[in-house]
Amino acid sequence: MVRETPDLLWKEIIEELFEDFLEFFMPKLYQEIDFSQGYEFLDNELAKIMDKTLKGKKMADRLVKVYLKDGRENWILVHLEVQGYYEADFSDRMFKYFYRIYDKYDRKIVALAIFTEDTADYKPSSFDYEFHGTKLNYEYNSYKILEQEEAELLKLDNPFAMVILAGLYTLKSKRKDDLRYEFKKKLFKLLLDRGYSKKKIKNIFEFLDGILFLPNDLELRFRDDIKETIGGDEIMTKELTNLYQVGKSEGKLEGKIEGKMEGKLEVAKKLLEKKMDIDDIMEVTELSEEQIKLIKERTQH
Repeated sequence: MVRETPDLLWKEIIEELFEDFLEFFMPKLYQEIDFSQGYEFLDNELAKIMDKTLKGKKMADRLVKVYLKDGRENWILVHLEVQGYYEADFSDRMFKYFYRIYDKYDRKIVALAIFTEDTADYKPSSFDYEFHGTKLNYEYNSYKILEQEEAELLKLDNPFAMVILAGLYTLKSKRKDDLRYEFKKKLFKLLLDRGYSKKKIKNIFEFLDGILFLPNDLELRFRDDIKETIGGDEIMTKELTNLYQVGKSEGKLEGKIEGKMEGKLEVAKKLLEKKMDIDDIMEVTELSEEQIKLIKERTQH
């Protein structure tokens, strides 16, 4: 079983908890939306809008159509972007998305960029253009996980706060396996104590299980923690964690962990083909510099 990339994990959790997501980031807009009419993710349409200069940049881009409560078919487009590494021309790309979406649909657009990386001063929120008297300023909502406070997130009832907390713990425990194990165990207990629906618990846990991945020995210990915490509720155990979806035996679990490493190596190989810097690849995959250089050498022969 190949581990999903962080981009795909974010993409899935945004869709699975979309209403909670919107209430967390845009509470005023959330109050204006008529969720009884449903909402639609327009991934295929977004793919058509992108040209070769934009394709392949990110896999977590989402385009969502929602309806407002004004009684008319007055829908808006919510453009979401999750950014996990430094990109010099990020705002330029955000603007290109905006004008192409606006040109195609002629609807109101709200844009949000969520930065999941740990570059200290990197949080672009606008695109500015000026040339001989022609000026343009495009501003969009910008949110950086690294800037968030753990204590404040713990106070919130919104389930998506747990997702952000998992992202924050991922940054704080980078290359610190024992700390990451403690964070993961803490999140798991919090998830059970919050009283969310079983579906939300399962969705959030699958996200944090993927983003806070552990080395083999700690993964096995965490599996035992789950069983001990839940007690005899075998059905709940199966529902909560994909560790059990691949089988309880250590052999199958080890196979899953090996699959995670294979997935990271494959992602690193693709990013090298796109000429991404080694430091950025280390951020995305959490592989060591030596591992990435070895992959680079092998692919060049």
